[in-house]
Amino acid sequence: MKPKTATASFRLDEAALNAIQEDARKQNVSVNTLLNQLVLTYANYDRPMKRFHMVKLPSSTFKHLLEAATNETVADAGDSTGRDVPKTYIRAKWGDLTVENALSYLKITADYTNLFEYSEVARSGKINVTLSHDFGAKGSLFLQRYVQAIFEPMGRPPKFLPDENAVSFEIE
Repeated sequence: MKPKTATASFRLDEAALNAIQEDARKQNVSVNTLLNQLVLTYANYDRPMKRFHMVKLPSSTFKHLLEAATNETVADAGDSTGRDVPKTYIRAKWGDLTVENALSYLKITADYTNLFEYSEVARSGKINVTLSHDFGAKGSLFLQRYVQAIFEPMGRPPKFLPDENAVSFEIE
């Protein structure tokens, strides 16, 4: 089902419009499509994340922070981060903390943060999810503990298969 659209007219700063037109050309999409993507990013991620005082930083900075930390502090950070924001976001957006909503949260996080790429395969009553990233072994440690903490309150612990640049898990 195609999302409903509406027509609107906006005034934009000329420099902003020039930047959008340039990026649209580079991405081989229309200005309308690019603006819609930008507004959806705001509506679906940036706007709700404002309550958490979201910080945007380059992935190389995040990787350096992970590399500077011990495995223990990376694991602790994954645990505490996974217990905090996701639970509040999921309840605010969907009402209930369920496996389906937790997976939707991870998809949204992948779509709008560049923290990882999300892929999912469903078979035999199980869902296999892979979160691919560029943060090395400590990135996998962080993401595994993050995901584990998200699913912990549901009593549905995933089975993990981590490697250096991906965290794969299976959930029933």
